[in-house]
Order: sequence, then C-alpha cells, then structure tokens
Amino acid sequence: MKSFKLVGLALLWLGLVGKEDNQNPLFFELPLQMEDSFERIEMAELMEEGFIEPISIALTSASERPLFYESTIRTTVCDDEICEIMYIKLYWDLVGDYVGYDTVAMHPLTKFDHEPFTENDYSKLHELLSNDGSILKFKQKGELIDKEKIKASDVVDGTTGATALEIKDEVVEGALYSSYTLWHLSHSGKIKNMLNEHTEKLYDSLLKDDFIASGRTGYKYFVIQRLTDQDYISDTDLWTGFLINDIPLAKKKILGSLPDILLDKESIQLELATLFSSLDVNSRTILLNRLQRVHFVYQSTLEELSKSISFMNKNQTNVFLSFIEGKLFEGDVLVTNLKNAVNNSKFVYGYLIEDFIRINYED
Repeated sequence: MKSFKLVGLALLWLGLVGKEDNQNPLFFELPLQMEDSFERIEMAELMEEGFIEPISIALTSASERPLFYESTIRTTVCDDEICEIMYIKLYWDLVGDYVGYDTVAMHPLTKFDHEPFTENDYSKLHELLSNDGSILKFKQKGELIDKEKIKASDVVDGTTGATALEIKDEVVEGALYSSYTLWHLSHSGKIKNMLNEHTEKLYDSLLKDDFIASGRTGYKYFVIQRLTDQDYISDTDLWTGFLINDIPLAKKKILGSLPDILLDKESIQLELATLFSSLDVNSRTILLNRLQRVHFVYQSTLEELSKSISFMNKNQTNVFLSFIEGKLFEGDVLVTNLKNAVNNSKFVYGYLIEDFIRINYED
C-alpha cells in the first residue's frame, strides 16, 4: 500500500489545489506507477439506486494490456433529510476487487459541518474499503445510527454520538453515511460481476500468465475457475502449486475439478497424498471422497496417506479405513503407521484404528 502524500496535503484538504491526472492515487495497491501513456476506455455504465447519475467505469490499459478499472464518481450522500454531493475516484483490479481510491481536484472529502478529512481519516477510509468482510456488508442504512441518541447537525453525516456502537470503530468518525455509501459501492456485486464479464472477454494466455505471476488471490482464483481438463493434464505443476500455496476455496475448487483420468494415475494419487497434511480439513475430505470414485487406489497412495492419519477427523478416518479393509498389502508399512496413530495420545480417534487392527490384522 502506498503511503499518503504529505506534500501539498493541507491545500488538498481545503480544496485549493487539485491532483494531476498522472499522479499516483492517495491509495493504490497494485504495483503500478500512473503514467500519461495509460489508455483509458469507457467500457460500461451502471445506475445505482440513489445515485444522481450513472456510474461510468473505464478500463485502463498500457501497451494494449489491461491493468485495472477506474471510475470518477459524483453522487449524493444522504441521511434521512439532508444530502450533499461527494466526488471520489475508485479503483478495482481486473476481477473487480477494490484496490484504492483518490480525491478529485477541488473536491476533498469532508465530514459533518464541512470539516475536511484528516490524514488519519483518509487512511481509515482506505482501511474500511479494503475490508470486504466489514460489518457494513450486513447493515441497512437505517441500522447505522442509534435513533435514541440522535443529535442532528445541519449537514449530512451530522449525527454525533448516535452511530451504532457495533460499527463505530469501522467507519470514519463524522463521515458515517459517506463510509457506508463508499463501502457498498467499492464492493458492489453488480460492479464486480460486470468487471468479471468484461475481463472474461479479454482473457488469453498472456493475461493468464500475468494473473499467475501477480500473487493476487483473486487473480489466481480467476485462473483456477477457468482451468480445463486439458490444463490439469498438461500442467501439473500449475495446479499443484496452487494446492500448496493458495486459499482453501481455491484448493476445494481444484480437488473438485480434477479429471478422473488424472486421478487414476499412481503418480498423481501419490503427489496428492503427500500434500494431505498441508490441506485444510474440508479439502482433505474432498480429496478422500474423490479417491473413493477412482478405479483403483494404489498401495503407495495408501501408505503415504497412512502417515497423515493422525490429521484426520472421525469421518476421514473411517473413509481411509474403508480403502484398506479386506485387502492384503506387501510389507508392513501400513500396519506400522496405523499402530503409530493408535499410540499418538493427541489423536482422539485411535480407538477406531485399534478396533480395525484387531479385526483385520490380528489372529
């Protein structure tokens, strides 16, 4: 995240100077420097309820490669009775995730009684907008204030001492309705879907490589959602890398999408079994369920999984035991690992394995 620029900041707050178009935004989380050579093409308009004009969104590109989306927005911010106009520029990455904002020349952000935002207020706003799980997600506008404690000012955002306690720490103090409006705009499902659809039209092998190299979770998940059976078969390093390093949602998507023809291979089964202990609990369940569907689970796979049996929950343990029930195996690796799990005092399902060993491996 770029630091707030202090040079000329006081004048900017007072609205006496504006920023040049090629200056870096106040907050911008993509590793890009704003350039005059960037090309901006208006690609969509969206009318949101309560807005005074359609939201026009532009795609910003360089050397014909898409970089991000942006919109200069003019909208009203209202409580029940009073409205005033707010100007702001918002930025989204290529999958519609918020990445920053900027002020508009001659229009600094203000709080109630026209008090300008402080440096901390601008930072607080970016912190709020960066939190896609904010409690504001679940709030209606009428739930923002404690109506029993209203002390009205004569301008918007002028309810002092009335902000609901559960959201008070998240919003910019004195800018309750601005905070609410901007959060919902930054995380609008309509906008995100629209931007994803537009990026889909631009998606090619070069953009795929850019997304993978970016390290951005949203970009990588965009790639994962579009992997074909042939992609899984031809690029094992790609999806196994995602399994090792990515979020649980991405891991679940990959494990659920692996083609059966790939899972039938011993080398793939063994590689997945090796990763078992590093997976989250839901991904482990998906993997075991997928192995139940293959034509044959190899002994090498089962031996590798048996090393991680103490990481399994009760249902996972039962599924694993179903793989080996009634089967004969060369060597004693499996039984040894099962006995080690029984002797592991931290593994609470050792009794299941102890009963299994007694029934299947002891005379």
